[in-house]
Amino acid sequence: MRSCEQCWDIGVPFVDLFSRWDSAYYANIAMLGYPHQITARWAFFPGYPILIGMLGRFLTIMLQLNLVSAVYLAGFLVSNVAFFGAVYYLSRFSAMILNNRRLAFISAVLLAFYPAGVFLSAVYSDSLFLLLTISSLYYWRRDNLGRSTGLGFLAALTRPVGVLLVVPFLYKLLQDSSSRNAVRSYLPVVGTALGFLSFVAYSQLMTGTMFATSIAERSYWLVNFNPYDRFMGNLHEMVVNPIILPYIVLSLSALVAYIQRVKNRDEIAIGLYASCLLAAYLISSLDSFGRYSITLLPTYWSFSRWSEHSTARVLICALFLILLAIGTALFVNWYRFY
Repeated sequence: MRSCEQCWDIGVPFVDLFSRWDSAYYANIAMLGYPHQITARWAFFPGYPILIGMLGRFLTIMLQLNLVSAVYLAGFLVSNVAFFGAVYYLSRFSAMILNNRRLAFISAVLLAFYPAGVFLSAVYSDSLFLLLTISSLYYWRRDNLGRSTGLGFLAALTRPVGVLLVVPFLYKLLQDSSSRNAVRSYLPVVGTALGFLSFVAYSQLMTGTMFATSIAERSYWLVNFNPYDRFMGNLHEMVVNPIILPYIVLSLSALVAYIQRVKNRDEIAIGLYASCLLAAYLISSLDSFGRYSITLLPTYWSFSRWSEHSTARVLICALFLILLAIGTALFVNWYRFY
């Protein structure tokens, strides 16, 4: 398997800069698939690698590129198209939830300039996962359950935390007696769960265990879910990698502010979803918290509300741009920001 350290030059100018760290694992899955033995590749879900693998093979024919270069180029293209799609859907979804087009527009702009935005253009699954989750929630809110189900399935197949989409779906069902009695109302729940379970079943078939992902994370990234060890490990990560701290502070403060202002079931449902995501991120390795925080949708709504005050708007813009510049510089130069 090609290691990350060998990915300095993939033969595609500029795209090289966005192919760092975990990019190599996504590319190797796209080219080689998953082995029968548990390797580091099993820590990554297949939605993004499948897509860039198919597009990469198409590009080898159309552009006469070698497969490695084509797959990385495909990853860059998919990530950026998904990034713009996520901005679009966040604007539409925010308008529905906030009932305020101006705040919805500001929320989308804040996503476009989010401090960890380098990952939305990098050969990483983050932008695709973000697009799938926002669009699934958007169509769910519009009662287009067919599209919501399909997108939820793909989201859970792209990242393991995608399965947490069942939280807002189930909450709405429990709060609405008419929905509880309609079979179609359960489609997003079932579809999302099947996306997650399909990869679990595949890992059982290939490796003999359904826990291949957690075993790979523990073996190759020393992810330990013992509460004390995890707490001490996170403290150590914050000391050696202080760039994590502003992301944690921003996310926590914005999410708390959002929860304090919720007014209806839809807002509560999204708040529960974001809270579950935040909990999952805080008990995993904090090295990646910066990019994980991109998916905490209510934080953009809090930032947009704060930005209505001119002083707060200047501070938020300055902080976002400074952190974006620092994070991008760290990522492209192989420093610990992944």
